[in-house]
Amino acid sequence: MTNKATAEELHNIRKWVNPKGKVRRCYKIEEDGSKTRTRVLQMGDRAVFHNEDGPALVNKEQRRKEYYLNGIEFTYDDWNEIMKGKEGLPWYKQAAAKGQTHRN
Repeated sequence: MTNKATAEELHNIRKWVNPKGKVRRCYKIEEDGSKTRTRVLQMGDRAVFHNEDGPALVNKEQRRKEYYLNGIEFTYDDWNEIMKGKEGLPWYKQAAAKGQTHRN
């Protein structure tokens, strides 16, 4: 019994210490036949709408765009202000002086 409890505790500790987040694209066919595209951030057993690059929920035929960050819905203006407030470069870009490149 104690081995099972400790294995379960270790699993829970690993989940919180090193959470693995994955962004998934999901699609849903609405009742009117239109297609809704969503971006979902899945972290362990929790999945929420999230997209830092644009709207997390898009339906082109209904002209519907909804902006979400970590499951919280924002208006476009509020979402845009939050995205502008980020500092620094993304992880995939490197700082380089003008006229120089950092190629390996």
